[in-house]
Amino acid sequence: MTGAGRAQRRANRQTTAAAIVLRRRDFRESSRIVTCLTREYGKVSGLAKGAYRPDSPMLGRIDFLNELEATFSPDRGGLRILTRAKLTRERRALRRSRRYLAAGHVAWLVDVASQEGRPEPELFDLLTGGLNLLERCPIQTIPQVVLGLELRHLAALGALPDLEHCAECGAEFRAGCFRQGDTMGLACRQHAGLPRNPVPARALNLLQQLNRSAGRDWPKLDPKGAIAQTAPLPARWLAAALEQRAPYRSLIFPSRGRSTSASAARTNP
Repeated sequence: MTGAGRAQRRANRQTTAAAIVLRRRDFRESSRIVTCLTREYGKVSGLAKGAYRPDSPMLGRIDFLNELEATFSPDRGGLRILTRAKLTRERRALRRSRRYLAAGHVAWLVDVASQEGRPEPELFDLLTGGLNLLERCPIQTIPQVVLGLELRHLAALGALPDLEHCAECGAEFRAGCFRQGDTMGLACRQHAGLPRNPVPARALNLLQQLNRSAGRDWPKLDPKGAIAQTAPLPARWLAAALEQRAPYRSLIFPSRGRSTSASAARTNP
């Protein structure tokens, strides 16, 4: 059988896969269109008929970020039908506002970067691992965990600048580094160009630590007050790579001018 024939045969079969709910929107009076991320098939959207009805088997199962064993009707060029959704994990720990915001931001990044029907196993694993971290990490470490996840996301897209060496000459950053104008690269003093835009030493150090460390170690890192200085750099890189800005990112990170009382409040759930 030819490759085209195998693809057609797969399209004529219903699809069952582990899935994470990325988006939902209403359809007519009682149904919803659900977009899920799967490891094997990428993003898959389907119509959950009668999902609003009190007797619907979908009720309470297709909530945002729930993990499902989802079955979709065959792909025949139109909207698939979500025929079955078995709830395998409900992430209740993410319902607290700060965890929910962070999880929603990470899910948005994956949603924007993935395409319907194109497998993206690295993004699926990144989202799953990221949600696990955000469920368990101490609440005050959420910003640094999100920064680490953003770096992993940029690396998966092939858009993470070299955080250790000058993009022009390859020299190791020992005497500071600088942003290269409107590009995504970092450069040494000699190749930075004018006007120079220095990267704060504490910000570079935190980015390097996050990039070198395993995700489970991110909550243990001491950012030494560098979160507010560090956050704008991945924001710039993500906006360039995705060609849009994350809508809720500013709610996750502290601003440099935020009051002491607000800083104290951030340490509480």
